[in-house]
Amino acid sequence: MDIVLFRHAKKGMLPFEDPGLTPEGLMQSERLPDVVSKYNLPAAAALWASEKIRTHQTFQGLASTFKLNTETKAELNLRSESESQNMFHQRVKILIDELTLSSCNDLQSCIYICTHYDWIEEAMALIPSDKNLLTFEFNSWAPAQFVHFKITKSPASTIWKFIKKGVCP
Repeated sequence: MDIVLFRHAKKGMLPFEDPGLTPEGLMQSERLPDVVSKYNLPAAAALWASEKIRTHQTFQGLASTFKLNTETKAELNLRSESESQNMFHQRVKILIDELTLSSCNDLQSCIYICTHYDWIEEAMALIPSDKNLLTFEFNSWAPAQFVHFKITKSPASTIWKFIKKGVCP
């Protein structure tokens, strides 16, 4: 199974609770299908996004290209004010673990995930990867940046093999 993890495109500031994308962010969204082609990313079998407008807007071009609907996944939401760091950590861990386990049953599909900086930052500390994801290389995430993993299974473990990273201009 392949996972392509995206940070949403450039967002506006208002309304504070759930801003949409800026004109620049909308352009990034429109360019994502070209970025997928340029980086030779696998075709998406599913598009998952948080409940925020900006993540769905980021995937609009990809949804059209792949003829898919973007599925809303509350597990991909930002950390809420009422959520402790430990609760947030556990929420992210549960989804990473579910993806790791389900990959054993579905080796051929690819899921594109669009979420937020804090979620990605937490996930990078939890993903069982062949590469150290806590290095400077993965320390910051520009809007519309992505990382591609292939989840592989060996007799001893299941690993998220790092394939490539990139960003939509």
